[in-house]
Amino acid sequence: MALEHATPGSVIDLKTFGEQRTTAVVKQPEFEVLRVVVKPEKPFPEHKVDGPITVQCLSGSCTFFVEDEPNPLTPGSWLFLSGGTLHTLESQEECVLLVTILFNSK
Repeated sequence: MALEHATPGSVIDLKTFGEQRTTAVVKQPEFEVLRVVVKPEKPFPEHKVDGPITVQCLSGSCTFFVEDEPNPLTPGSWLFLSGGTLHTLESQEECVLLVTILFNSK
């Protein structure tokens, strides 16, 4: 079964889109938007992406580590990272994030 993505001009509910799993909201050649569900028992390993990213906390709370510096995220908080920045995150409760990744066009 193909994953559902938002279509241009449509309104989606980010509180429920994809339910309780991480899912791509939109995937285009220039960017991707993910609704990321962070579970307390599953911290994200340290990683980086080539392009810049933004992270907005929709619900719950987590700690977003930027090159080992902890940054608490709570509903309504927003974070921007330059491409190539090492980061990881962990949560003591379920947390939902909206992550936008911009792809470098070369």
